[in-house]
Amino acid sequence: MGHPPNDTNSTLHNGALGGFALSFLRPLLIFLLLAVLVTASEAASPDELSKLPWPLLPKVSKLNNDQRAALFEALKQEPNYGECKDTILSCLRKTNPDKTAVRVTNFCAHLLSLGIPPVHYGGLIKERAKFMNAEVADFFSFEETPIMGNDRAPITIVEFAEFKCRYCVTMGPILKKVVEESNGNVRLLFKHFPLKSHPGAALASKASQAAHRQGKFWEMYELLFRNMEKHEMEDLLRYAEELGLDIEKFKRDMEDSQLAQVIERDKMEGLKANLKGTPTLFINGKLYQLRHEDFFLKDVINEEAERLKIRPPYKEWAYP
Repeated sequence: MGHPPNDTNSTLHNGALGGFALSFLRPLLIFLLLAVLVTASEAASPDELSKLPWPLLPKVSKLNNDQRAALFEALKQEPNYGECKDTILSCLRKTNPDKTAVRVTNFCAHLLSLGIPPVHYGGLIKERAKFMNAEVADFFSFEETPIMGNDRAPITIVEFAEFKCRYCVTMGPILKKVVEESNGNVRLLFKHFPLKSHPGAALASKASQAAHRQGKFWEMYELLFRNMEKHEMEDLLRYAEELGLDIEKFKRDMEDSQLAQVIERDKMEGLKANLKGTPTLFINGKLYQLRHEDFFLKDVINEEAERLKIRPPYKEWAYP
């Protein structure tokens, strides 16, 4: 059996070790405590909070204290991708706060108000940085390409889609809203990407392009998406009649090899741009891989407008 707890040798031995351990650990514990206090002070002290540009952070102002603390804790670790090359929180505290830091902070504050935790913000910020600094796909051709909105809009969205794509159905109304609410600053161009594995996709693309030759692409676009399971030739002719098209011209255009070449050109450009599926969006030639909600798109477009030195087309911080 071992020694009882009150054994003298055991007590002395443990006491000596305990004293040595304590003398060794005390400075380390004090250092760690000070580090925690300094970190907490940096993130939430009244002095540091007063340095933030509160008039520029309306979405942050609406958060409660716990939410703000969680937000600032996340942003003090994330690098800013604007002109200021520091953490987002540090760039906010500059005499002239960085515009990118202000935008990202308001956007993340809105996400936090929706219940989306800060653990997700790092990926979002990296994806936004990737988009803003992406190479521009400057090889897109726009001859005979359908356009929605102002022909001379400074910001162009290119959508690659096909009429058998169920995700593209929900994308259409969002893009229409984004264009209509841009005050003429955003235009949408449609490019075809029909897949051979989707029967009827190529025929539907031809029908939409034939309608485009009579100025009714977007009307045919809506009919094709509304009736995704009905893309046989008799269906397409019925849609053409419904739109008041010249049926004989529509039939000839459906057989025109040049029309087919436009669709094939679009698809080849999509493959060259490394499309992984539909819908895929490019904003001013840069691949957009963030979420497709309208407020995500509008905020990125506003940021793109800032970089072009033009007035952002949408009201700032007007998130749903």
